[in-house]
Amino acid sequence: MIRTILLFMILFVHLSPIQPEAVNNQNQLKAAFIRNDDLWIKIGNKEKQITAGEYVRYPKWSPDGQWIAYIKSKKDGNMVNNGELWLFHIRFNKHIHIKSNVNNNFQWSHDHNKIGFLVNKSLYVLNTASTHSFVPFLVAEQVDNFSWLPNEEGFLVSTRENENLHSNIILSKIIVNDRNIPTRSLFFTIPIRNDELIAGTSQFKWSHDRKWISFLLVPTASISADSNTLCLLTSDGKVFHRIDKEVLNENDWFKWAPSSTFLGYISGGGREATNNKKLTLVRPPSIQKKFITPKGFVDRDLTWKNNNIIYVSRSKEKKSDNLEERSLPNLYEVNIFTNSQKQITFPPQKNGDFVIDVKKKQLVWIRTDRKKADVLISSMDQIKEETWIKGLTVANSYYDRWSWEEVFSLYNGAN
Repeated sequence: MIRTILLFMILFVHLSPIQPEAVNNQNQLKAAFIRNDDLWIKIGNKEKQITAGEYVRYPKWSPDGQWIAYIKSKKDGNMVNNGELWLFHIRFNKHIHIKSNVNNNFQWSHDHNKIGFLVNKSLYVLNTASTHSFVPFLVAEQVDNFSWLPNEEGFLVSTRENENLHSNIILSKIIVNDRNIPTRSLFFTIPIRNDELIAGTSQFKWSHDRKWISFLLVPTASISADSNTLCLLTSDGKVFHRIDKEVLNENDWFKWAPSSTFLGYISGGGREATNNKKLTLVRPPSIQKKFITPKGFVDRDLTWKNNNIIYVSRSKEKKSDNLEERSLPNLYEVNIFTNSQKQITFPPQKNGDFVIDVKKKQLVWIRTDRKKADVLISSMDQIKEETWIKGLTVANSYYDRWSWEEVFSLYNGAN
């Protein structure tokens, strides 16, 4: 194994093969996706199968678009929480096994080819640009969750103060120097009351101006399925707010505006996505909430078009134990200042649209009938849908909430 890695690194450093034209063309959309449980990539209109006969989930692009990290596992009740972390290099068509028993929250840094990941609460980092070693190094132990700091000098991590059921949550900053030596310092302590059972936090998300951090306080599993607490913390650790106590543990359900301090999120307790789910806005330092969703409807999945407009997946509110009776959503465009709200997609009967992202002036979304799924795209100026990827593996769902990041990753390079 060591000889294989060394050989690959020699090739990687010394050879300069011609990059495929499709990879060089930054004006094309690029996606990694799962079809029939295998990893595929699509660049522009060209598809390529990457694995054969595997069970792959959570593909994630490196910042330069040359690497794809993914989890390989065995199919076990359609759930993948931990598995083998692999990297695939597009130019060299090379797969590298990194580590086993990796949590599915693994993260590339924002601008460099460094990837952080958790193994049994131990935080590791691998720098794929290193010419000396292709082995991850240990950054910290006893880490429940983490995110890269905006300046990429290290991490913000969360951990429990002790094993008590009502333990405080400790947020720490870990700075890693050029010699990969980490320094850990206390950033903020979240006091937990005696009537709370908090297991940890979600990932952390910074506002565009880097002055505010949003995250969830996540209770024990059974409680978390119905309710989590959305929090805001200033980046200097001086102001802390619990904004909403009824938010589901969905990483894509709270997002900052592209270049303002508006935070959009889906509020509403209860595990059913088709009941009591409202698009909500908050703009710190004010913690006053603004509810957007009309009565009789629910919103789920959101992405910002710009600082004024949000795309949401919206359906009629309906609580039902019968899967076929639960409403599937259409896409709506919502102006948060004028309150103008208009439907922009009209999927066939028994199909629903789930908004994914905005990239290169195009809206990207997933359409599914719960049994199969496709990726659609359209110019944002005039909605004219086009099927871009057919036969996407349908992600796991829980009460009509789909974790689409399991099966689809849009390259987040420059627009």
